[in-house]
Amino acid sequence: MEGKVTRTLMVSVVLTASASLFAADQMGGPVSGLLVDRQARSIRPVLGIPGSSYAGANAVSGAEFVLAAPDGRTALVSRRAALFAVGSLDTGQPAWRGLGESKAAIGSAAWSADAKSVAVYVPSASRLRMWTDAQDKPVSTGEIDLALIEGRVCALAVAPDGRTAFAAVDNGESGSLYMLKVEQSPRLIQSISPGASLAVSGDSVYASDRRRNEVIRIQNWDANVSISTVATAAHGVAGPVGIAVTADGLRLLIANGEARQVLAVNTITSAVEAVTELDFTPTRLEASGKVFLLAEGEAGRRPAQVIDPATMTVSFVPIPALTSAGSNE
Repeated sequence: MEGKVTRTLMVSVVLTASASLFAADQMGGPVSGLLVDRQARSIRPVLGIPGSSYAGANAVSGAEFVLAAPDGRTALVSRRAALFAVGSLDTGQPAWRGLGESKAAIGSAAWSADAKSVAVYVPSASRLRMWTDAQDKPVSTGEIDLALIEGRVCALAVAPDGRTAFAAVDNGESGSLYMLKVEQSPRLIQSISPGASLAVSGDSVYASDRRRNEVIRIQNWDANVSISTVATAAHGVAGPVGIAVTADGLRLLIANGEARQVLAVNTITSAVEAVTELDFTPTRLEASGKVFLLAEGEAGRRPAQVIDPATMTVSFVPIPALTSAGSNE
């Protein structure tokens, strides 16, 4: 995720099955997640249930950078030259936990699948900063020097330990996949096409390759690295724009931008279990509570698109334009 604000509305919708009430929103109703609007520099609750939900008023505003966590109730927020892990965003009473100063622009960031560990990449310092226990009492696990890596970090993934991360780096016509560990030098795993997507599940990290139309799996990264191919063009992989793994670790989801579809591949057998055709072009596949974000929306104009991995059903989330300032810290 790019840290600077652009003219295009960039949003991430994080939906969960929470049935709590968002007291700060006058419309009321159950909160099913969060919507992050980086241009408006705000976080808005998503009211209702998947299939019949919409965005409410601001829960947090004035943020320089925001990244929602997979749990649908937590976000990384850079605000007023400080960095925070903000939890309980589904209750109307956000819990702000400081991570330290954040004076330099954030290039990208990533949460672990359990939303407990987070990594932040600061391009100007060529550093990756990492924390764990972000939802309780955040603890810095250290920094990783990326000065010797040439290219732009285009994707990050974080292991649950909060000390290990993976980065896909674009360098012109080529790309590379690195393993990053606190107190160690970056370790090149293999070359990969530019525009790769990453996902960590348990002891496996998955990486998509757009040119080869395949998804690989890396295991045993602390010992003798093992690399295997999970899905290829023969499975239907065509221009992958995003990958994700279901909470049980049994399904790899692949969003095909070229074919406008989502594949569900068994992570053990590599068998294709489901294919969902889309009437729009997906741009990503991001874990969002119990659903996954496929395409960002635009306030007042275009809804966000999500898919439920349990049913492989696609639904949309309308994003009404804000008419007044919402709530803040």
